[in-house]
Amino acid sequence: MAISHRKLAIVVLVATLLGAGGWVLRFGVRDNVLPRNYGVVDEGHVYRTGRLTPAATETVVKRHGIKTIIDLGAYEGIPDDERLAQRTAESLGVKRHVFTLDGDGTGHPMGYVEALRLITDPANQPVLIHCAAGAQRTTVCVMMYEKLVNNVPLEETLKVSMDHKHDPKDNPKLWPYVQRWAAEIERAYRDGGVIDAPEFRPYRPVAPKPATPAPTTPAP
Repeated sequence: MAISHRKLAIVVLVATLLGAGGWVLRFGVRDNVLPRNYGVVDEGHVYRTGRLTPAATETVVKRHGIKTIIDLGAYEGIPDDERLAQRTAESLGVKRHVFTLDGDGTGHPMGYVEALRLITDPANQPVLIHCAAGAQRTTVCVMMYEKLVNNVPLEETLKVSMDHKHDPKDNPKLWPYVQRWAAEIERAYRDGGVIDAPEFRPYRPVAPKPATPAPTTPAP
């Protein structure tokens, strides 16, 4: 029996509302409650996530007593979100450092060297590392941290990265990049040197910009 136009309209409306509700749960409520792509790297010292909302940032910071956030380029090209992330960190009393690396996990290797120097400094811990998805740049940084600090083979941490949404089929550049630059990153990290890598865009750490203070009214 053919469905009436009225019943069809109701079915479509219900389906649309359910779909919208799912979207809000996925991208609204859930991301505020559950940190995206969250993981414990080194309990009490290092944690990882994807890009966070202010509410999720507060959750992670308070749960683990985070002192420092290492952002590997999550908001590059999105100035409003960058300012919001900086204001959120400032309001929570957290230091925040930004490094411009590429979304596939590549980029100038000195970005990883400088990030690792901050991450491994006990004065900065506990540290939260994140990028946009928490799957590529964060994975490379975590792989190098585990190698330098805990002597975990890179191949082993590559397998762990699969649990954090890195897929070699979707991103075939990450593992060759690690194989090419891991030794150089370790050398520069340990001896305080630099890496000459002209094939990448110039290494550019981003100095955090403090939130603009509210204007004051001149005294009469």
